[in-house]
Amino acid sequence: MDHFFVSRDKVRRYFEPVPGLGVDGLTVLRRKGSPQDGTPFFLGRDMRPVEPLCSFMFEMAKTHQPKTLSDYTYDLLDLVDFLAQLEPSTDVLSATEEDLIAYRAERTELQDKPNAPATWKRRRALINNFYEWAVEAQWLDRKPYRRLRNGRDVLAWGAVSDLDIRHLTHRQWRFLKQVGLRGMLPADRVDLSFRGSAPLRNAAAAELAVTTGMRLREFTSLLDIEVGIPRRDCLPVDVRLEMIAKYSLPRDVTIQHSVMKELDLYRRTERAATIRRAAPALTRRGAELFVVTDIDERQMKVSGRLHGRRRTFSIEKMTAELRRIAVTEGPCGLEPMALFVGRGGRMLSKQRWEQIFDDAHARSLRIAAENGVDMVMPRRFRIHDLRHTFSVYMLEQLTQLVIAQETDRRLNGGHNAYLADHICRNPQLILQRLLGHLNPGSTMKYLRYVRNTNVLVAQAIAEWNESDKTYAEYAALAAERAVL
Repeated sequence: MDHFFVSRDKVRRYFEPVPGLGVDGLTVLRRKGSPQDGTPFFLGRDMRPVEPLCSFMFEMAKTHQPKTLSDYTYDLLDLVDFLAQLEPSTDVLSATEEDLIAYRAERTELQDKPNAPATWKRRRALINNFYEWAVEAQWLDRKPYRRLRNGRDVLAWGAVSDLDIRHLTHRQWRFLKQVGLRGMLPADRVDLSFRGSAPLRNAAAAELAVTTGMRLREFTSLLDIEVGIPRRDCLPVDVRLEMIAKYSLPRDVTIQHSVMKELDLYRRTERAATIRRAAPALTRRGAELFVVTDIDERQMKVSGRLHGRRRTFSIEKMTAELRRIAVTEGPCGLEPMALFVGRGGRMLSKQRWEQIFDDAHARSLRIAAENGVDMVMPRRFRIHDLRHTFSVYMLEQLTQLVIAQETDRRLNGGHNAYLADHICRNPQLILQRLLGHLNPGSTMKYLRYVRNTNVLVAQAIAEWNESDKTYAEYAALAAERAVL
């Protein structure tokens, strides 16, 4: 059995008509109701669709993103392969409760590298989704396994660990940025042996992440016109996130003026040089790109040609995939609209960003050891740790701000605040809005962490030196907006 994923770009680029069939791939793509990008399908040796797998994944494609569909596809194939290896072999429609329990045991206990609870939770969710769909679609009369008295099914196993929150102190962050990302040496000395590419881009992106709490997908998908240039009055700039945010949950992020200046330096130097070099290559691929011809910065809308059609989009409604191919006409040819661009003028992939930060972390560890720096860098680092750093410091600053306001109110003889005042200025609720959490429980994990490690957080706050006061300023600004 072979599996494939729908890719409209590949059909446009590589499709060749099959003699005798009279099928035009481009026409099939343009028709209403055609499969969405990332939709998986399965073909047998006779090149016919394998059911019920195709129908199930087509149903899943209605409500899931391509990345989730990809994970579920490989999980489903793994289950199919396991059932085929049983003696006697079976399939997903004929599998019994014992077969599925054997699959759980194999993946969570017996194989060379057992699944972590989080991985098994995803596979169990796929199995539940499949059999619930199979019963609803009348492929089966009932699910082949039962629920226990406590409400869990027999496939339940393990418990997913709590959120692993790792934040950086200011000294650690400064060292990672200057030494790891920008290629400097301790004491801001120049390292002539550094061969990293685009240090200004990488450092500016990290600064943007740690001061706004944006996720990797969010800050790397920003368009240049969304951020703009630093304001003359030195005030922060608000950017509206929607389609590139998790669950497409709308929220505003505030970019501080100091970060805007750093972004502008990158824009005028590395980015300008990159788009000049990439213009000829992008121009040759113009038919595959969204060529924007009209930009309305007041209403934040763009219009242009996409795959032969005239299209208009609100910028906040543009998906990350559409932003990746958005270009404009420049003096040297087509220029990317993305803020952070790599070779070829395209947005960097998730894997490339992870490689950049992994290399920066490894360099930080090596330079710290070689130069005897009196600071311990974390042995592990993820890009998401920048978001955790923002969250921990913001929660601490917001909490201290509320305490100071309440103390000042009482010392000046003010009356007790109303319940609505407490709710509006609640640090947890403000942080939930700033982070774009759909579930308040996600934000509660930071609250428990701060409470359980109050001494460590206090020490970390003390190390955040005078050169960086944006968290306190941002906290005050967020609290004022919440009250208003």
